[in-house]
Amino acid sequence: MNTDNVTLVVCITLFMVIGINAALYVALRRGGEASLIELTRRAAHRLRDPWQDEDEALQELSKLVSKFKEGTPKMPGEESSGDRQDQQNGSS
Repeated sequence: MNTDNVTLVVCITLFMVIGINAALYVALRRGGEASLIELTRRAAHRLRDPWQDEDEALQELSKLVSKFKEGTPKMPGEESSGDRQDQQNGSS
């Protein structure tokens, strides 16, 4: 292995690591300590309940569907569930 290539890879790796750390340091210094604490809280909350956003969206969808079903007029002869299969089974 060529030592020039090894030196180049080590230098590029060090440059990337130092650059990333410097960028993180600057970002944290601009936001202050409160933002670091807030980021940590958000991360911990997300770890406890990773599907919270999806659960809330599904609950909202469920409420909207229920509201829609309540507002839809029922046709004569329709069962309370409104499923076609139930109607077919009931009429046979």
